[in-house]
Amino acid sequence: MSTSTDAAAAAAGTTVEPGRGRASRRRRRSALRHRAELVLFRLGAGGLAMLPSAAARRAGQAAARLAFALLPSRHRILIDNLTAAFPEKPAKDIAAIADRSIAGFASALVDFLETSRLSREELLSRVLVVGENHLRAARARGSGVFLLSAHFGSWEIGALVAGLLGQAIAPVARPLDNPLLEEELARRRRRFGNRPISKREAAKELLRAMSRNETVAILVDQNVIGREAVFVPFFGRLAATNASLARIQLKTRAAVVPVFTWPENEGRYRLEFETPILPEEFGGPEVDREERVRRATARYMEVTEAAIRQNPAAWLWI
Repeated sequence: MSTSTDAAAAAAGTTVEPGRGRASRRRRRSALRHRAELVLFRLGAGGLAMLPSAAARRAGQAAARLAFALLPSRHRILIDNLTAAFPEKPAKDIAAIADRSIAGFASALVDFLETSRLSREELLSRVLVVGENHLRAARARGSGVFLLSAHFGSWEIGALVAGLLGQAIAPVARPLDNPLLEEELARRRRRFGNRPISKREAAKELLRAMSRNETVAILVDQNVIGREAVFVPFFGRLAATNASLARIQLKTRAAVVPVFTWPENEGRYRLEFETPILPEEFGGPEVDREERVRRATARYMEVTEAAIRQNPAAWLWI
């Protein structure tokens, strides 16, 4: 899945150097380790597949809680990020949100794995779609559409269902460090016709997609450094945020449609499209281009923060 160890760094007010750390990890990895991880993944996924959906979800939650108990540093990151984002909340509330976040992430992963066995109709029956008119209106502009989302709820299931609404979509994802696992997950992402785009090769692909009036899904809650970064408010702090989406929107005049996959009960979700964000909102030629980029990026993070505040446990704080 398109997860990131940097996902909550902005909320915590920290700076992460993802390229250096990931490159180092890739150098240390061996083909034997890749194969071993694939075997473990398939054993785990196969074991969950033998259980009823509710039981598989409970097993996934129990395994996730155990993993965090055995990895106290990760649990500390989770608590620290939540505390930084919600300084007004008492420790017991922070702990409760953290536990629900762990359980929610595990459930979303289990539910996504199950989609490999579901028909189109079965998948659609589990997801209530709200605001599809916003998606249709954005597509009618003819300049391409970006679906702006985050590591929230089951973003993977949201991408699958969005791809069943009129036309397939192209979700942007950072490839996993293990290429064998990456292919396992990519196969699931492609199952209903979606065309994943590697984040490493995204720039040209995104411009081509917009020129063809296609729909691209992109997760904006990633901490970045270097020339791509624009610092905008996020949970009361200035967060280093990737400005690539803003630059491409201003260049192509594409619509940006915020959409989040809200968790409901017992493996069900609500895929909710919001009012499109249009490039005209950020001013015309009289406004400096970099200022328009900053305004657009700030707007994206504003709608993302609003969703997270409604259901903090649904976001990937780890």
